[in-house]
Amino acid sequence: MGLPKLNTVEYFETLPVSKIEAKFRPFNVKEQKILLQTLEDGTPQSISNGMMNLIRSCSELQDSDWTVDKLSNTDLEWLFIQIRMKSVGETTKVILPCVKQPEGCDGQTPVNIEFDKMRIEGELKEPKVMITDTIGVMMRIPSYSDVQELYESGMDIGTENIFKVLNKCIEKIFDADNVYETKEFTEKEVNDFVDGLTVDQFNTLMEWFSSVPKMVYDVEFACSKCGQTQEQELSGLQNFFV
Repeated sequence: MGLPKLNTVEYFETLPVSKIEAKFRPFNVKEQKILLQTLEDGTPQSISNGMMNLIRSCSELQDSDWTVDKLSNTDLEWLFIQIRMKSVGETTKVILPCVKQPEGCDGQTPVNIEFDKMRIEGELKEPKVMITDTIGVMMRIPSYSDVQELYESGMDIGTENIFKVLNKCIEKIFDADNVYETKEFTEKEVNDFVDGLTVDQFNTLMEWFSSVPKMVYDVEFACSKCGQTQEQELSGLQNFFV
């Protein structure tokens, strides 16, 4: 006679950006061990891969043709936090540096994070962005796959590579007479189009890109070394598991 099997509770969550409903379950001990190993590694690629593997195992999207890889980072991070809250609790402890670093105080302070106090900041703007009176682009929110390509190629998320992600998010370019699907053009051709913009025109694209909703957490604490009270805004999973 085999050992008894435990019933797993399932939950539903509406994702904040796509508004897709996701069904998920808490992760099990085996999955937690793998997750802890990726967090110990500490690299952005390792954390990102660990998060994705766990989300694939513990969730599925309801009534949608989307896959988790096509969701925005914000939706994925939000879903990951929901899974973690139901699995091991609603709080975690992180170590935050003093605002006086790298010069001055080198204090490192343990701070308690309450996941249920996280919020979504930003707005999902109209995807149509006009560059001139007659020329514009159609934008989309960057997906996990867009960012993951940088990690897999060994790149970090610096200024130049943010531009690469932005360029990938231009789905169409149009003028008064034609609509151009960027997938029908080479990456270089799209990059050349963006490089040919004026600074003001490019800033119009960046304003849209920068407004994309993100998950943030406001924390206030006193440095354990110098005692200075300080406020920090955390965003991105790496900030919550260091």
